Amino acid sequence: MTEPDPSPPGEPKAAPPDPTPDEQEMSADPEPARSAAAEPTGDAVFDAMWKRVEETWDDDKIHNAILEYSVSNERLPDLAGHYRVLSDDPARAERAKKRLDAIILAATSLMMSMRTPTTTKVPLSITLSVAGLFFSAVVFVWYAMMHR
Repeated sequence: MTEPDPSPPGEPKAAPPDPTPDEQEMSADPEPARSAAAEPTGDAVFDAMWKRVEETWDDDKIHNAILEYSVSNERLPDLAGHYRVLSDDPARAERAKKRLDAIILAATSLMMSMRTPTTTKVPLSITLSVAGLFFSAVVFVWYAMMHR
């Protein structure tokens, strides 16, 4: 249960006190947290390809190869995470952001290819309605010709 606020309802609430330096040290992590994307994914081929990407950062062929592998093996989230980590690095940010855009395009095209196709068969109700109208028109023309 929460305790009631002791200040009167018309007065603004006081801001919480700033933490002391000791409290700040205790709340700070002793070691900066590594991103989950930088850790091995469990897919040895993907991890080896990513190591190759980092070694030869300026080679577009390697970037395209890992993108194709990631699309075919459903590893796009892992690849996006790796590039996202590197998008904060000033030396690699530009290419990493371009590769993130390529991943978004690949994911979008993958989703569009899996979209349910539209039905091409005409529904039976429309077919019967058109047939009924045609039959009625033929009967009307026949009736008009016989009663001349």
